[in-house]
Amino acid sequence: MNKQQVAGGKWQVTHHTSHITFYFSLFTLLLLSACGLANPPRLATATAQAALTPTPSPEPLILPVATPTAVSGGSSTQPSAQAEPNPSLTVWVNETSDAHEQMLDQMTADFEAQHNVDVEMVLVSPQLLPDLVNTAVLSDTLPDIIIHPIEFSVGWAERGIFDTAAAAEVLTQLDADTFNADALALVQTEGGQPAALPNSGYHQLVIYRTDWFEQRNLAVPNSFRALSAAAEATTDRENLVAGFVVPTESNLVTTQQIFEHMALANGCQLVDEAGELQLLEPECASALNFYYTIINQNSPIGVQTDTSTRNAYLAGRTGLIMGPPSLLPQLAGLDPEAPPTCPECAATPDFLAQNSGFVTDINGAEFGNISLLGITSAAERETAVLFATYWFNDGYEQWLSVDSERKVPLRLGTAANPRQFIDAWGSRPLAGSDQTLASLYGPEVVATLREGIATTGRWGLPQGQGELITTLYEELTLSIMLQEMLSGYFSSDQSIIEAYNRIVDLIPNYAFPNVTDN
Repeated sequence: MNKQQVAGGKWQVTHHTSHITFYFSLFTLLLLSACGLANPPRLATATAQAALTPTPSPEPLILPVATPTAVSGGSSTQPSAQAEPNPSLTVWVNETSDAHEQMLDQMTADFEAQHNVDVEMVLVSPQLLPDLVNTAVLSDTLPDIIIHPIEFSVGWAERGIFDTAAAAEVLTQLDADTFNADALALVQTEGGQPAALPNSGYHQLVIYRTDWFEQRNLAVPNSFRALSAAAEATTDRENLVAGFVVPTESNLVTTQQIFEHMALANGCQLVDEAGELQLLEPECASALNFYYTIINQNSPIGVQTDTSTRNAYLAGRTGLIMGPPSLLPQLAGLDPEAPPTCPECAATPDFLAQNSGFVTDINGAEFGNISLLGITSAAERETAVLFATYWFNDGYEQWLSVDSERKVPLRLGTAANPRQFIDAWGSRPLAGSDQTLASLYGPEVVATLREGIATTGRWGLPQGQGELITTLYEELTLSIMLQEMLSGYFSSDQSIIEAYNRIVDLIPNYAFPNVTDN
C-alpha cells in the first residue's frame, strides 16, 4: 500500500506501483514548458485583462483515483508467495472534477469485484492530455486506455499509440450497430478499423437571450447574417454590454474550435482528400474575415476565456455567446460556483434558463465535440478489451450520469434494447438537483441537443487527414494565429496566409506547391 499526496493537497491511498519514469518525464515536460515558447502577448490589453473575472486556478495535472484494493491491507490473511498477481491496467480520463473522481472510483470498485483486475484510474487535465501522451510515448509509460477527444483519435492511431485491432474486437463484441454510425465513420483508419470507440459527445452551441431578441425583433442567430445583425443590435459599449463574446485566448482549444465551426458554416474545408490545403480558397478567407469583424466590432476589449465568456452571459453583459451545454445547469442557477448575476436573476434565479435560446447549426453546419475510448498499443489486449466492454455495458450508465448535459451517448443502446441509452438522455438529474434538461428546457431542446452530434463532421477527418488534425490541435496553431490577428499583428487577409504557411510547416514533405511563394 502506497500513500501519495497529489494535486490539491489531497491524500490518496493506492496499492499500485508508481510510474517513476512517467513522473520524471512529466517534470521534465513542465520544466521545458516553463522555460520557453510562450505565446506572443496581446497588445494593449493589460488594462482590459485586469478588469476581467479571474480564471479559476489550473486543474490538477494528474489525480490518481483511490481504488478499493488500496485499503484492503487490514486483512490478516496474506496471499501465498506462489499466488499469481491480478492482471492490472491503467486508465487515463480527461476529466478532473470531484464528481468524476467519485463516479470512477465506484466504477473501478465494481469492475475489480467482477473480474479480479486491478485498475488505476488517473484523472488528467484535458489541456495537458496531448503533452502527457507524447511524453509517455517517449518514456514508454503509456497507460492501457485513454479517454480523449476526437481531434487525437486517428492521429494517435496512425502513430501506433492506439491498437485499432483491439478497438475492432470490442466493436465486434458489442455490435457496431449499437454505436452512432456517423461517429464511427469519422474515426475509421486506412485499414478499415476504428481508431477508438465513440463514447459521448455534445454540440457546440450558440446561446442567446430570447427576450433581447424579441424586444429588437431579431432573427434566430443561425446564419452569418443573423449573427452579425444580432451582435450589432445588442452591443452597447456605454453600458458595458457586448454583442458577441467567445473565447479568444491562444492556449485554449475552444478558440480554434469556434473558428473551425464558422469555417465549416461557410463551406471552408482545411484540406482535401489528396492532402492539399484549402485555406486560401475564398470560402476560408471570407469565414476568417467574418470571425474577425464580429469579434473586433462587438466583443469586449482584450483576451477572452471560457470563463470570461460564461461570466459575461451570466451577468447580463452579453446576449450572444458560443459555448458548451455545460452552461445549461448554470443558466438555471444550479451551480453554486457560477450563479447567474444578471439584474433579473436576484429575484428569479432561473431567469436566464427561461430567456435563453440554443442553436446548434450555423448556415446548416453543426460542430460536435466527441469523446472516445482508445486502447493503447502498450495494453495487454485481453484485459483492455474486457474493461472496454464493461465500460460500454455495466459502467456506461455511471459515466453518463455525471455532467450528463454534455454527454450525449454515442453507444445508443444494446442489441436487446437499441435505444436504451440515447432515449434516457435528457431525463437525468442535473448538478445534484431533481431538475433535468427536459424539465428545464423542454423536449424540443433535448431533441436538438441530442441529434446530429457527428453529422456535419470535422475538419480533415472525412478527408482521411486525421494525422494533420491531431498535430494541428496538439500545437494549437490556429488558436495562436487567431489571437495574434485580434491583437493587431496581422490583418485578416494576412492572417489566412500566415495560417496556411504555419500549417504547411506542420506537414512533413508537403507534396504540393506552396502557393504563397509565388
